[in-house]
Amino acid sequence: MKKWTIEQMGSQANKTVLMTGGTTGAGLEAAKLLCAQGARVVLCSDDIFQAERALNEIHQYFSGSLVSYEHVDFGDLHSVSDFSDRFVAHYKELHVLINNVDFRHDNGRMLTQQGHELMLTYNYLSQFVLTAKLFSLISQSQEGRIIFQSDLNHSSDQIDLYDLETEFHYRSRKAYGQSKLALLIFARELDRRLRAIKLNVKSIPIHAGGFSKAFLTNLVHLNFNYSKIQAAVPILFAATAQEATSGHYYEPSNTYEIWGMPKERDFATQAKNLQVADQLWTLTEEMTGVEFTLLDLSNIVTFRPVELDTNQIFR
Repeated sequence: MKKWTIEQMGSQANKTVLMTGGTTGAGLEAAKLLCAQGARVVLCSDDIFQAERALNEIHQYFSGSLVSYEHVDFGDLHSVSDFSDRFVAHYKELHVLINNVDFRHDNGRMLTQQGHELMLTYNYLSQFVLTAKLFSLISQSQEGRIIFQSDLNHSSDQIDLYDLETEFHYRSRKAYGQSKLALLIFARELDRRLRAIKLNVKSIPIHAGGFSKAFLTNLVHLNFNYSKIQAAVPILFAATAQEATSGHYYEPSNTYEIWGMPKERDFATQAKNLQVADQLWTLTEEMTGVEFTLLDLSNIVTFRPVELDTNQIFR
């Protein structure tokens, strides 16, 4: 793959970009660059104070930014669903959906209002609901893109469809890794289904690198003169570059996959099982109550056998 830099991004005018978790870290840096190139960016998070700081920082970076904020609790599927309905009612199309929200804690197993494990809800279930409910807008754009922020920890765990919520064998690291693995499997399966119906929408999973979190981005920037913008490169590549291929997985190219220009990486073995992917999709629909069907069968006439007149046949 040829070297790709931010300078190759080009104009993003007339594009609408929705980014979850875009108020800090790599998401915020990506939002700055997208706004500077003319995109209309909608940021979603559950922290209004971080959002206000992010909006001020983006406007300071580029005074003409078309940026707004929507309050969404990604630990509450009802909040995600309600926001999705409002967004569909307000916007005519969505060009890029960046599922960038990332949540991790070590406080023991915690449940959401809907009774689901908290990290699984933040990092996977809410992203599934958002993608499913906004898909009609994405498919209407000329080349819609859906970006999924995974993590290196996905490769150290197996998906357990019988204990997806880590109810029986809970460990914080396992719960987080499984939530990111589920997201990666979903991204790959979404690409497979998109190709099956020849729809011009890209599903691209990425890992933004070790400095994608806000505190690490700032720490390295202050101590090693590391440009904070570098943390956003994988996101911007997946969201804008023509070279970014649907169904391919991208991550930083430098040492220990911490930062640098994007490179393609193979999927972990546990993300390649098509039967598991299909089962996970169905299970997720049941857990969320949201059906994600890519094919529109509303105009297909149901086959009904014609009742034959045997008198006419044998006359």
